[in-house]
Amino acid sequence: MPLEMAGHGRRMSEQFHENMDEVVADLFNMVRPIAKNHPYVIYGHSMGCIITYELVKKLQIAGYPPPQTIFLSGRNPPDHAYASNSLHLLADNIFLQEIRKIGGTPDEFFEMKSLVDAFLPIIRSDYRIIEHYVFSPPIHVMDTDLVFLHSDQDVLVSEPTIHEWQRYCSGRFEVEKFQGGHFFINDYTETICELIGRSLSIPLSKTVL
Repeated sequence: MPLEMAGHGRRMSEQFHENMDEVVADLFNMVRPIAKNHPYVIYGHSMGCIITYELVKKLQIAGYPPPQTIFLSGRNPPDHAYASNSLHLLADNIFLQEIRKIGGTPDEFFEMKSLVDAFLPIIRSDYRIIEHYVFSPPIHVMDTDLVFLHSDQDVLVSEPTIHEWQRYCSGRFEVEKFQGGHFFINDYTETICELIGRSLSIPLSKTVL
């Protein structure tokens, strides 16, 4: 079940969220009926790691059961500052160059003006939200297991920093190793689905993407 933010995917006609609080409040309303009635897990990649942390925090404070397991990748823990706080302010051509450096975006995207015009505002909005995010101590310890999927060439995460995610959960903590860059998840979709499915005892054929 994709948790799509306003302005993304099937919600592209909606106005972008202004900040992380708005994102979490919106997704909270989507997740709480599931959290109340079903066992569940959450997977967050990159900016999704911060969203997941803040969302689970909000769910637990509100009295909802936490996910059985959290799967995260592509982001150091929330109490580590983001690499930059001004990329979203760059001119379009320079901003696109920075996105290209991270990898994972086909070259064809940068060569098609219609795609750039459609998706650049979405990407810029995401960067603005994550670059304006401020961690509020103390750490909220999530009552769940946490599995971090670490890719060896991801320039946005580092060892041993990723192991500090262990401070954020009261349950089992594991690191699963992968090869590739920041968007390694595109090359390991089936493997990641198997990991998630096993945590809920769901066979791959029934895993929903």
